[in-house]
Amino acid sequence: MADRLTTRPGWMSVVCLLGLAAILIHCVTAIPADYAAKRAALIKAEKSLRTGGTGSSLSHDEQIVDKILMLEKRKLIEATRMNGSNFAARYNFLNMTARADMEATRGFQIIKKMPKGGVLHVHDEAITSIDWLVSNVTYRDNCYMCVDSSDFRVNFHFYKSPPQDAACVWRLVSAFRGESGDAAAFDKTLHNNLSMVVADPATAYPDLNTTWTRFLAYFAQVEGLVLYAPVFADYLWEGMLQFREDNVQYLEIRGLLPQVYELDGTVHDADWVLNVYKQGVAHFVQQYPDFTGARFIKTSLRFKNSSDILSDVKEAMRLYLQNPGFVVGFDLVGPENYLHPLIYYVDDLLYPSKQNPPVKLPYFFHAGETDWQGSAVDYNLVDALLLNTTRIGHGYALYKHPLLKDRIRKQGIAVEVNPISNQVLKLVDDLRNHPAAALIAENFPLVISSDDPAVWGAAPLSHDFYVTFMTMIGEDAGLATLKQLAINSLRYSAMQPMEIQKAVTQWKMKWDSFIQQVIRDFTSSDWGGEDRVTDEL
Repeated sequence: MADRLTTRPGWMSVVCLLGLAAILIHCVTAIPADYAAKRAALIKAEKSLRTGGTGSSLSHDEQIVDKILMLEKRKLIEATRMNGSNFAARYNFLNMTARADMEATRGFQIIKKMPKGGVLHVHDEAITSIDWLVSNVTYRDNCYMCVDSSDFRVNFHFYKSPPQDAACVWRLVSAFRGESGDAAAFDKTLHNNLSMVVADPATAYPDLNTTWTRFLAYFAQVEGLVLYAPVFADYLWEGMLQFREDNVQYLEIRGLLPQVYELDGTVHDADWVLNVYKQGVAHFVQQYPDFTGARFIKTSLRFKNSSDILSDVKEAMRLYLQNPGFVVGFDLVGPENYLHPLIYYVDDLLYPSKQNPPVKLPYFFHAGETDWQGSAVDYNLVDALLLNTTRIGHGYALYKHPLLKDRIRKQGIAVEVNPISNQVLKLVDDLRNHPAAALIAENFPLVISSDDPAVWGAAPLSHDFYVTFMTMIGEDAGLATLKQLAINSLRYSAMQPMEIQKAVTQWKMKWDSFIQQVIRDFTSSDWGGEDRVTDEL
C-alpha cells in the first residue's frame, strides 16, 4: 500500500520533477550548514506567525489528514508553477469549467465535509439556492412571471389577479411551463435568467458598473418569490438546511426586514418578519440540535437620506433591546463606491451613544470594499473604527492603512473576508493577489464568509474555504490554518461568551468525527492508505 501513491499517473511525474529540482539545486551549490540552519529558523519563525501557526499543535490523526490535503495541493500548485498548466482556483468563479475542476478535487470534497463553524457575513435574500427557488417556489399556486422588455429579466410575484403592465406582461409560471413542452428545459432557462453564471464572464461583466447592475438585479428578480408570506419561512428553513448540509453550524444573517406580503395584498411589518426569523431558527435548532443557531443583524441602505437612516437606527435600537440575544446589531449595505460613506450619516450613527443612558447598539459595518485608495469610500474604515464597529465587512482596503490595521488588530475587530464575492464583484481577478492573504500570514483577526452565495451558485461556504485554502494561505499551509479559521468564525461571532464556549465544544465534536472519517475514507480508497501518509510524517 505504501507504494501506491507514487505509482499513480501524474503523481510520479511531479515527484520526479521535484526530485530533479532538488538535485539540481544541490549540484549548483552545497548550502553551508550554518546558513541552512538560519534559513530554516527564519522560515519556521515566519510560519509561526500565520493563522494556525506551523501546525505543530495538530494531533497525530490531524497530521495524517493534513498530509492527505497537502499531497494534492502541492501537486496542483507545482504542476502549474513548473509547467504552466491551468490552476482552477485562480479563475473567475463564474467560469464553470474551472469550478467543475475545483469540485472534482479531493481537497474540495474534504473541505465540503469539514465542520467550518459559522458564517458571519451573509445576506438574507441570497442564502438559499436558485435551484430551490425554481424547483419549489415557482411550482406553487398563483406564481406569476413576466419578462421585462427593457432587459429581458424575468420577474416573479404571487397574485390572485395580476396587474396590467404592457412593459412586463404577467402570466402564470405554470402556463409558460406547460406551453414550453419541456419543463426541465424551461426551468433551466429560469435558473440561467436569475443566476450571474454565464459562459463568458469576462465579456458579460467587463467592468464594475455592469457587474454590480447585474448583481443588484438578482434581488429585484427574486424578492417577489422570497417575500411571499407562505414562502418566506420555508425559504429561511431551506437556507439553514443548505448551510447545515455544507457543514456550517451557525449563521449571522444581515437583513432589511423587508415587507412580506400575503396573496390578498396584506403587508407585514418588521416585527412580524423578525418573529418569523426567531421562530424559524428556534424550530430548526429543535429539529437539528447539532446546529448552534442564528442571529440577525438589522441593515439599512446607504443611499437613503439622513433622516431615514436615523429612523432605521432607532428601529434597530428598539429591536435590539426587545430581542436580546437574537438581534445583535446594525449595518449599512449597498455598493460603497458610489453611495454615501459612513461620515455622511455620522450624527445618525452616534445617536445611540448620545442617549441618557447611552445605548450600546453594536455595529457591523461594511467598510473598505473598494480599491480607490484615499477616497471618501476608503475612509469608511476610519469611521467604522471610530464608531466602534464590532467587525468589519470585507475590509478589502485595510492593508493600505497600517495605523488602522494595527488599531483594529489590538481591539480584536475581526474582518469578514468574502473571497469569491470580492472576485465576482471585480475587486480582485486572481485570488492569489487577495490582500487577505497578507492578513492570514500574520494571524490577523478574520473569518471567511460567503456574502451572497446563491447569486453565483456557490455552496454556502465550501467554495470560499476551498479557494482560501488553494490561493490565499500559501502552498505550505494546510489543515492548521483551516482549523483556526473555523474556530475564528465562532470566536468572533456575536454570541455571548458562554454561548461561544458551547458552540466551540459542539464544533470540536464534529471536528473529531470529521478527522476520523477522512482517514477512513482515505485508507479505503485507491490513493494509498494511511501507512503511506504516516511514513511521511
